[in-house]
Amino acid sequence: MRRALLLAGLLVLGTAQAAPGAEALFARCAAGAPRADIQGRPIDEGFWRRGPVLAVFWSTDCAFCQRHNERLERLLRETPGAAVLGVAVDAEPGAVRRAVERRGYRFPVVVDGEGDCALRPQLTPRRVVPMTCWLGEALTQPRCVPGEMSDDDLRGLLRAQERASRHS
Repeated sequence: MRRALLLAGLLVLGTAQAAPGAEALFARCAAGAPRADIQGRPIDEGFWRRGPVLAVFWSTDCAFCQRHNERLERLLRETPGAAVLGVAVDAEPGAVRRAVERRGYRFPVVVDGEGDCALRPQLTPRRVVPMTCWLGEALTQPRCVPGEMSDDDLRGLLRAQERASRHS
């Protein structure tokens, strides 16, 4: 009896924290999931399918975002194959493109859509930047983590992503 209750509790908890995959989040957007980033660099279909994607919502004029993204960029050199997407919340794509070029981000960056194509409202009501969110299942992690993260925190998320990708 006790084991059955524990199993039922874990199933409810898992269901409550389960999240749609990255492609499902773009289902209402006519163009679907982005196939290129703000600089025209291709984003292949495998990027969306290999496991959870970490999305970092940021703004070009946010010093905390810049420091967070620089930290993430450095850590991605240690973690080849990690699926990280920068999602700029700025409305002006030209400003985002210039910021990505100037700061040398190698991870793909897109501008968050509007209406049905907006990602952030599907993930969290919070408008904090930076905000790091899982696109896809992350049963042992919070759905979105607000604010600038330390190296150790980001490493932990990248390790969790790697483990989840192996089990996808």
